[in-house]
Amino acid sequence: MAAAVSLLVLAGGMGSRFGGDKQLATVGQTGRPLLYFSVMDAYQAGVRHLVLVIRQNLQTLFSEQVLPTLPADLRVDFVVQQLDDIPSGCVLPAVARTKPWGTAHAVWAARRQLTQPFIVINADDYYGADAMLKLVQHFSVSVNSWAMVAYPLALTLSEHGGVNRGCCQVEAGRLLEVAEWTEIQADTDSAFSGLDGKGIRRPLSGQQLVSMNIWGFTPNLLTRLETQLRQFFNAGPGDKTESYLPVAVDQALQQGQPLAVMVSTEAWRGITYPADLAALGSFFDNKI
Repeated sequence: MAAAVSLLVLAGGMGSRFGGDKQLATVGQTGRPLLYFSVMDAYQAGVRHLVLVIRQNLQTLFSEQVLPTLPADLRVDFVVQQLDDIPSGCVLPAVARTKPWGTAHAVWAARRQLTQPFIVINADDYYGADAMLKLVQHFSVSVNSWAMVAYPLALTLSEHGGVNRGCCQVEAGRLLEVAEWTEIQADTDSAFSGLDGKGIRRPLSGQQLVSMNIWGFTPNLLTRLETQLRQFFNAGPGDKTESYLPVAVDQALQQGQPLAVMVSTEAWRGITYPADLAALGSFFDNKI
């Protein structure tokens, strides 16, 4: 029997490199955003609870454009990611900011809705039905281990500019470490590079397994996120600093939290730049 699993979709980003709200941009001739296809993959795998983390100004658009297309027996909860929703005792920094606090904060913002194992994805990434099925099945056999689906780096880049990825160190099917790299690009057909955590450009292998922010967690993640957010706000973040989910994952790994790594059998597809959206059309037109 499939485990009861929620799907948490992070859909509150600003889309700075895209130039707009890419989480609602429709693909091809489908009239539907990318997240619709991920939600339906999760539904087919047995998920019946969807949590959407959004900005306040998007709730009406989601209600009008997305909810009517979803199955009637899929329970949907909206969570508005608020800049002032921070752990008790923390102080908001005195910075002019409209951008959300990052993926760690986005997951923590949904803490009241996450009472069972849950899958986390980005609204602007499509992971494939195989990835969803793997994570649902994982929780059917494991109640303590976290999980993720990884992808080879070479299959996750954009032809239109640099991308950010969590580079993974994996041993015997378990994640040992994940580190956030930014501005990753293909220098040639077989050579890749990116900026490591210190901002130094270094080479990367095309076979390097990376996190595309598709995770399977148990609710004990939320306590760890709160600890990370306290550290984040106590450090006095600037107007663009973000609290990343992979940082919390890495801290948990160092403290012994098991996390199983499965490698997708399907290609990742996503939207970083406007030109990425146009390239996705023919694939998704065939899925309606």
